[in-house]
Amino acid sequence: MIARLWRTHRVLLLAFVVGLCALGYFGVRTISSAIYWMDPAHQEQALAGWMSPRYVGQSYNLPRDRVLDALMLDPNDPPRRVSLSEIADLNEMTLQDLQTRVDAAMAQMAAEREAQRGD
Repeated sequence: MIARLWRTHRVLLLAFVVGLCALGYFGVRTISSAIYWMDPAHQEQALAGWMSPRYVGQSYNLPRDRVLDALMLDPNDPPRRVSLSEIADLNEMTLQDLQTRVDAAMAQMAAEREAQRGD
């Protein structure tokens, strides 16, 4: 069966195999990411110098604009990999100062959600 498909529809068979591999790769990535972020140990972690703004957003379930605002990053800058220790050094702050700003962003978002529920 496969030998016959290989002889008659080689391009389609290769496209199917490539598609199947891509499906497997992205499926495993999606499932492993979901398992990682569902673990309570990874939710609202205390900030550490190695973390990236994206990691903070995932851990605290904050939208990108809130994270960028809390970490004093310009949303118009091109995306780049930067750690919290680098951000703290650039702004002459400590990680605890950044933690305070992230906690304030969380509190503000929670207050806005409550206000929306009350309306």
